[in-house]
Amino acid sequence: MEDVLNVADLAILFQRRYSFIKDVKDITDKLSEAISGNDGYTAEVILEERGDAIRKVEHATEQIRLLGEAGPKAAFTAHRLIYTEPDDIAPETDDEKLVREIRLKTKALVEVLQKQDKMLNKRLTRDQSFYKD
Repeated sequence: MEDVLNVADLAILFQRRYSFIKDVKDITDKLSEAISGNDGYTAEVILEERGDAIRKVEHATEQIRLLGEAGPKAAFTAHRLIYTEPDDIAPETDDEKLVREIRLKTKALVEVLQKQDKMLNKRLTRDQSFYKD
């Protein structure tokens, strides 16, 4: 196995992961509507669908992590592109710039999704919420 990180492949995996997270967001929107309408059965079906979508995100995340395990040099570059905060990445190539851009839009989407999850959790569990104020 070659000790070089294929950054173009990494960008593709990050884009795939972003698409899966976007799917989770869309499903969460549907879940929110079902909960607002007090439709428990539909909410249950949507929760299952959401779980499947989250598993796709987890799988894509694992593929991203595995891509950087080709060797020490690949691991160094991968660590910089995968684990450094996207705002702090200093891209050295166009592909690295693309990875940074995808990670930035993913970060923004995840923040929106986290806020939405928090509101749904509070609405569903009330005083038993994981998110105590």
